[in-house]
Amino acid sequence: MSSQSVAPATEKHPVPLLDATLIRSVPLSSCAQHLTFQVEREERLEFLPGQSVRIEMPMHGSPISFAYSIASSPRGDNRFELCLKRGNKGSAADSLCELKEGTQIRSTRPQGAFVLQEPAADAIFLAAGTGIAPIRSMVHWLMRFNDDRSSRVWLVFGARNNDSLFFDDEFLQLARQHSNFHYIPTLSSPDSQWAGACGYVQDHLHSVVDRAAPIHAYICGPAVMVSGVRRSLTEYGWPDDLVHYDRHEF
Repeated sequence: MSSQSVAPATEKHPVPLLDATLIRSVPLSSCAQHLTFQVEREERLEFLPGQSVRIEMPMHGSPISFAYSIASSPRGDNRFELCLKRGNKGSAADSLCELKEGTQIRSTRPQGAFVLQEPAADAIFLAAGTGIAPIRSMVHWLMRFNDDRSSRVWLVFGARNNDSLFFDDEFLQLARQHSNFHYIPTLSSPDSQWAGACGYVQDHLHSVVDRAAPIHAYICGPAVMVSGVRRSLTEYGWPDDLVHYDRHEF
């Protein structure tokens, strides 16, 4: 996850870390960056959609590790992507966003329990902000390897405005290519040109739950969003064991 979870690298990671090189860094918006890392070929990178890595960064003279969700699905190419919102000047997130292509970093192997559950078929994904990172990984994996037209996949993605609606064109393209993928972007502070859904993610749950029996629901975003969506799902009678969530703090 992209969070404020930090740990002294030497204490938490006694095993060797992976060496990875930043091969692409492009802005997602005025305040967010999309980073692609290539892991050295002698190391095999394997992960499950939704997992995270800990990136080791020098902070105040000591190496500290910060956890970030992987924003790409497994492709077998030894690459992983991150979607980061810039933090305060000098913060770990800001420092990563400022890295130049060709810079080498160190990271743990992917880890984490926020992953797709079995059966990995029908699913609801509910995301806000950079919480879209692990959700993007899951959605792409499902649409690539589980493209069964009888299965149904929903994504409700909330953002403040168009500028922070990350990967919007990508999800629109997926919806055009896959009739079983339903994408609902919603803005809490839209401009006058916005013709789509308005409000918060939980405001649009009814458009999904009215058409779907209880299925696995995956939530990722700021703590207040996660709590609100979980509360709404409970009110709709969603079983707790079908609700999976992760919190992003920035």
